[in-house]
Order: sequence, then C-alpha cells, then structure tokens
Amino acid sequence: MFRRIILLSAVMIGLHATAATAQNLVVNGSFETNTLSPGNYRDMLVGSPDLPGWTIIGPAGTHISQVDQAYAGNPGYSFPAQDGKLWVDLAGYSDNAPDGVQQTVATTIGASYDFSFWLGNVTGGQYFGTQSLVNVLLNGSSFSCVNTVQTLTTTWQQCSRSFVATSALTTFSISNGDPSSDYSNAIDNVVLQLSARQPGGVPEPATWATIIMGFGVIGGALRRRQRDMPALA
Repeated sequence: MFRRIILLSAVMIGLHATAATAQNLVVNGSFETNTLSPGNYRDMLVGSPDLPGWTIIGPAGTHISQVDQAYAGNPGYSFPAQDGKLWVDLAGYSDNAPDGVQQTVATTIGASYDFSFWLGNVTGGQYFGTQSLVNVLLNGSSFSCVNTVQTLTTTWQQCSRSFVATSALTTFSISNGDPSSDYSNAIDNVVLQLSARQPGGVPEPATWATIIMGFGVIGGALRRRQRDMPALA
C-alpha cells in the first residue's frame, strides 16, 4: 500500500510539473481567433488590427493573409494547417513583401523560456518556390529558419529556440524572407512558455510547489500507517 502511495505521488508531481510549464504566453498563437468560411482566405494590411493579439509589421500598404486549410485555389495542391484550421501566409496573396507578425509578452528577467513555431513549405508550379525562409527577432537577437521540404502539400517543420529573458517585456517577430517569386510562406502554432528547468538547474516555482505538496501526501500516508499499526505487546 505504501509503495503504491509513493508511486502515485511521484506520478502526480511529474504530471503537474509538466502542466505547469505548458502555459502558452502567446495570444492567438495558432491564429484561430478569427473565423473564415471553409476554403477562404483574408488579406490583412500592415498596421491593421485584423489579427487579434498580433501586430502586423512590414512596408506600408502591404499585407499578410490568414488562410483556411481547405483553400483550393491552386488545383493539385493542399494547404493543411499545423494546428487547428487556420494558418498565416507571411507572403500574402500576390504580395511577397517582407511582412511579418509581432507580439510582446510579459516575462521575468533572468528566467528561461522556450520559443517555437511551425514553418510550412509548399513547392512547384508558377507560384511556389523551393523553400520557406523566415527571419525571427527574439529577445533582442535575430536568427533565421528555413524549410526545404518540397511537396505539393504544405509540409510543416518546427523551429525552436530557448532564451533567458532580459526584460519584463519580451518582443518577438517572424517575418517573410522568401524572394518575391514565392507566393507562400506559412507559419502556425506559435508558442512561448517557461522552460521546465531554470538557470542553475532550479525548477520553476510552480514545480517546487507541487513537489512540496507531493511530500506532504507522502508524509500524511506515513503518519496514518504508523497510527494504524498494531501496538507491540
């Protein structure tokens, strides 16, 4: 019985610690807040409030597009979302400018965070190039991600980076880096969350609280076990 209690407590601690780090700080990370009729798309101008939670950045007068995965405007091609039903095309519809999306989230200075998103690529024909390339700005540092998988169906690859926050507010952006001849640069499922392990190998506070609670459960079980044991003659 006692061994089962310890095992249950350990499982509870592990599950709660995982859940504690799973909160996504990004608002509308999968671009699902707006609704589109199946197979449709929506152009969204730079500077407009059309994409809840996000600032649309880029040259004035240009746009990105929000796309429903059932879009069938290119026969022979398919454009599944990575998460949900909608995704964002940074190239826009016949726009192909260095547009992007940007968001600022509250962070704790000195804490470690994990940032990730999915980059989709579709290739071939008159409208699509050989790869999808994006330029990312995160916590004051810049880097690029590229997807070179060449298929007629949007294929997704994850791009990820960990960082230590240097400000109480962390800004990140993802921008189109494809040439003007490439009409698709897909992103979806953007996530920014606390890392499970913090600098110095110290678990985050929520994990510590759960560990302490688990020890409390074990301690209570020990006390009950001692109380229920028959007295020796």
